Amino acid sequence: MSISSAPSRVVRVGQVVTRLAAHIQSGDEFKDLWVEGEVVQSTISPQGHVYFTLRDNVGQLRCALFAMKAAQVALTPRDGAKILAHGYVELYPRDGRCQLMVDDLRPAGAGDAYLRLEALKRRLTAEGLFALERKRPLPPSPRRVGVVTSPIGAAWHDIQTVVAKRDPRVELIFSPAQVQGTGSVESMISALDALAQLRDLDVVILARGGGAAEELWPFNDEALVRALARFPRPVCSGVGHETDVTLADLVADIRAPTPSAAAALVVPDSGAAQQRAERAWRRVTARVHERIEERRRRLETARRLVDRRAPPMRLAVWRQRLDEARRALDRAIARAVPSRRQRAVAAQRRLAALSPLAVLGRGYAIVEGSDGHIRASVDALATGDQVRLRMRDGRAGAAIGEIERA
Repeated sequence: MSISSAPSRVVRVGQVVTRLAAHIQSGDEFKDLWVEGEVVQSTISPQGHVYFTLRDNVGQLRCALFAMKAAQVALTPRDGAKILAHGYVELYPRDGRCQLMVDDLRPAGAGDAYLRLEALKRRLTAEGLFALERKRPLPPSPRRVGVVTSPIGAAWHDIQTVVAKRDPRVELIFSPAQVQGTGSVESMISALDALAQLRDLDVVILARGGGAAEELWPFNDEALVRALARFPRPVCSGVGHETDVTLADLVADIRAPTPSAAAALVVPDSGAAQQRAERAWRRVTARVHERIEERRRRLETARRLVDRRAPPMRLAVWRQRLDEARRALDRAIARAVPSRRQRAVAAQRRLAALSPLAVLGRGYAIVEGSDGHIRASVDALATGDQVRLRMRDGRAGAAIGEIERA
C-alpha cells in the first residue's frame, strides 16, 4: 500500500469492543463457566464486594464477587489459594476489560466434605433458614448479653474489653464452650441451651477467633445451625476473621467480622448516646428559646397594633388632624383677606371712575323727561316739554324753549 492510499475500511474502537461484548453475550459459551486458577490481588471493598484475579502459567482473568453473592458463599478467595470460580464473562466497552462475574467458589480439587457442605447449604437455604425475613433486630439497649466462646481464647477477653468501654452497665453472661475440634459442636449447642433458659437475657454473641478453614468447620455443622435458628433471642455471630463466612454466620440474625466487632454491634456506646442526648437537649432548648422570643415579638407587635387602633388613640389622631386642618385654614384666610381687600378697593376705584355722577361733578347735567327716563338726544325733546335736570348736588325743573340740533 502506498503512502497516498487510504484504508478502505475503518472502524472505531467503540465499535470493536461493542461487537466483542455482543458476541460474548449472544452465545452460551461464556455464560456458565467453572474457571480454575490461583488467586492474586484479592481485595474487599467497604461495601463487601470481593475483587480478585485468577491466573495460571498462560494468562489471568479479573473476577468480581459482589456482596450479596459473597454472603452466600462459604469460601473467601485469598491470595495464593487455588480455587474454582463459577460465573459468566462480561466485557466492559469503556475500558475494554473482560471480567468473570462470580456467583460461587470452591477450593480446587474439592473433596466430599466440601460437596456435602454445598449440598447442606442449598438444603438449608431452601428451608428458609438463611432468609432475611426471619432475621431479628438487635435490642437497642441490652442489659444482659450472653456470650458463647472458648474460656481460654482471646475472643472472650476482647468482648469484655469492648463492652466495658462502651457501656459498663451491661452484664455479660458467659457460657463457655469448646469452639474447635472433636466435640465442639455439642459443646456450643449445650452452651446455647443453657443460655436459652434465662428469661431476662436480651441477646447472645457466638464468637471465635480466626483460624484456618478446617478449624472453623464446626460452625458449618447442621446441628449447630439449627440450634442457632431456634434460639429464642437474637444471635450475633463473630466467627473468624472478616473474610471468613460460615453457615453459622448465615443463620445468625446479624454477622460481625470479628468477636470485637460483634460486641460493638450488640452493645451501643453509652458515651456516644449521652452525647447525642445532650446535643438533642441543646437543640430542644434552643428551639424553645426561639419560640419564646418569637412569641414575645409577636405579642409586642400586637400590643402596638392595639394601641394604634384603640378609641383614645384614634380620637387623639383625629384631634391632631383637626388642629392641623384648622391651622391650615387660618393660614389660608390670612393670606386671602388682604388680597381680597386690595381687589375690592381696585374695583371700587374703577367703578367710581366709570360712574356718571363723577361726570356731573365736572359741571355736566343729565336731562330726564317727565316720565323719569333720560333724554340722551334732542330728538327725544320737543319745545315746551317739562324736564328735570340732574346735577352734581341735586335736581332742577326746566321747560324746553328752543331745540338746536348739532
